[in-house]
Amino acid sequence: MIQNIKELLQNAQMQQQIKEAANLAEAIKLITTAGAQKGYSFTQEIVAQVVSKLMLEGHELTESDLLSIAGALPPPCNTKMRNTSCWI
Repeated sequence: MIQNIKELLQNAQMQQQIKEAANLAEAIKLITTAGAQKGYSFTQEIVAQVVSKLMLEGHELTESDLLSIAGALPPPCNTKMRNTSCWI
């Protein structure tokens, strides 16, 4: 099912329609309708879940980002700031 939705999202016309959508709910309706036209039977709830997951995948943190946020790694070195130490 995720693969089917990804396939729909690859379509340039679909991408344009989603960009023009007034909000996320309208975009989800567009995806659901496009899926039905291709013979898929997605509910709007399922599409919303998949879209949310895909949006999160696009913003995943790397392991070093996560460790930095958690305080396990020092922040990136900023050579323009005084009194900072860089670990190399």
